[in-house]
Amino acid sequence: MFKLLCKNMRVKDWIAVIAIFLLTLCQVFFMMQIVAYISLLTGAVQASRQNGVAEIWWYGLYMIICAILMAAVEVIIRFVASAAAGSTVTGLRQKMYERVNKFAIADFASFSTESLITRTTNDMQNVHLAWLTFLKTAFVAPITMVWSIILLMQYANASLTIVTGVWLFILVAVVIVLLMLVTPKYKIVQKLTDALNVSSRENLTGVRVVRAFNAESYQEGKFEKVNAAFTKVQIFTGRVLSVFTPFVMMVMMGLSLCILWASAYVLNGMNMEAASEAFSATNAFVMLANQIVMSFVLLVTLIVIWPRASVSAKRINEVIVHEISVLDPENPAAFKEAGTIEFRNVGFTYPGADKEAVSDISFKVKQGETIAFIGATGSGKTTIINMIPRMADCTRGEVLVDGVNVKDVLQADLRDRIGYAPQKGFLFKGNIKENIAFKDSEMTLADVRWAAEIADADEFVMKKRNGYESEVAQGGSNFSGGQKQRLCIARAVATKPEILIFDDSFSALDYRTDKTVRGRIAKQLPNTTRVIIAQRVGTIMDADQIVVLDNGKMVGIGKHYDLVRNCPVYQEIALSQLSKEELGL
Repeated sequence: MFKLLCKNMRVKDWIAVIAIFLLTLCQVFFMMQIVAYISLLTGAVQASRQNGVAEIWWYGLYMIICAILMAAVEVIIRFVASAAAGSTVTGLRQKMYERVNKFAIADFASFSTESLITRTTNDMQNVHLAWLTFLKTAFVAPITMVWSIILLMQYANASLTIVTGVWLFILVAVVIVLLMLVTPKYKIVQKLTDALNVSSRENLTGVRVVRAFNAESYQEGKFEKVNAAFTKVQIFTGRVLSVFTPFVMMVMMGLSLCILWASAYVLNGMNMEAASEAFSATNAFVMLANQIVMSFVLLVTLIVIWPRASVSAKRINEVIVHEISVLDPENPAAFKEAGTIEFRNVGFTYPGADKEAVSDISFKVKQGETIAFIGATGSGKTTIINMIPRMADCTRGEVLVDGVNVKDVLQADLRDRIGYAPQKGFLFKGNIKENIAFKDSEMTLADVRWAAEIADADEFVMKKRNGYESEVAQGGSNFSGGQKQRLCIARAVATKPEILIFDDSFSALDYRTDKTVRGRIAKQLPNTTRVIIAQRVGTIMDADQIVVLDNGKMVGIGKHYDLVRNCPVYQEIALSQLSKEELGL
């Protein structure tokens, strides 16, 4: 964990750490001044019989000033430590977020969505707490302990040293036992936190299905099982650690009592003046011994927090150092054409799979043409179109866009030429205008409305009270499926891209709206190449090329008129939706 944080610290964070170290030296200096003047105070009391109490007042005033300065330095240390810890972890969180944004489809197979959320929130919070505790205690505890031990030597004798050593040994032994019991549980806690997120997210996103099947009790049972396991581990660690604080108090009180008890034998038989000096030394010894114990407690507090934070830091680092499967080339090439797509004997295998998901895919699309993909569920339609904007890279063959292999150009440049409407309409929290102008925040309202009109969305948007300023809930939950898809289509066409990809984006539209939207796109964007995945034959009948897929392989390519007569798979799909008369058979 320490290595991870140091690698992500900026110059201002290192300056803050140095400042904390210097401030800690000042704080410990003031603390030791108070200890020293407690001893001197005894001599001042003796002297007050002849010289009055003025010297006592001065000593007392000096100790109060030291205490105030020590408290002020403590406040400054906490302020600087909080700022430094927040800054470091903020940078780490940003780095992790940027890394996840670069993940391709294959990379997400290594981390579930729920796990990434846990790593970004809960794990990051654990690291922040441990780092903050470290900055506040890593300097003050050892410095105070070493300084206290050095001063303690001035007042030590055999009996007091033995008493202090015995109690510290007991404290260390108990702490080691507690850590051995608690540390292994932290890995379990983080895994169970992931499981809780999975159960909660699954229930919330699938709430309609759960209610439709009256499965509330079933879902509650699944959550209760995970929650009970999580609670059991948390209670165990809580009970074990609950012993620590009262035990430390017992050690401090027991140590003070034993020191005073041992000192009583030394004081017995002394004259008043010698006993007074010895008692002053005993008080100083007690205070220094307690300072050693408290310093040790501060270190133990850090040690207790550190194992869980180390587990969290390891999980965070797994994301940050994960090797991304889709990378930009060192020397990017320039595009040679406009609006063309070509697949050359392309194959793709998902990570961990035994065979290719799609095999031997070859076709070429010219600018302004429409190519459509149709086939049974799982035939590889979405897999193929994901390789065009490099959501995934082919494992065999070549994918060319605008005459250049997509692996030879920058991802940002490639995706600037592409508009994409996903199969599942997804909208972002904000307003309608922001969602349509998602790729270009400077887009005018006129341009936004132009895109919405093409997608047949302008009419229902203008019926809303605030028009294009109307609120969009997270995921677009305040819109119907058809409305979400039309807004997603508007978002795709808004930037007038060279290539438009529709991943079954017309499925929630009725046939009339489907035909209207496709007609407007063809008219308004005649030079834009269109890639369409569809389940309805009516959606793709007018395409320049139709690729028929079956079990990841091309079993037909051509126009509708030819395929319906010569391709059995396409003919079967077509006849399941339209009559022979409608198909012209």
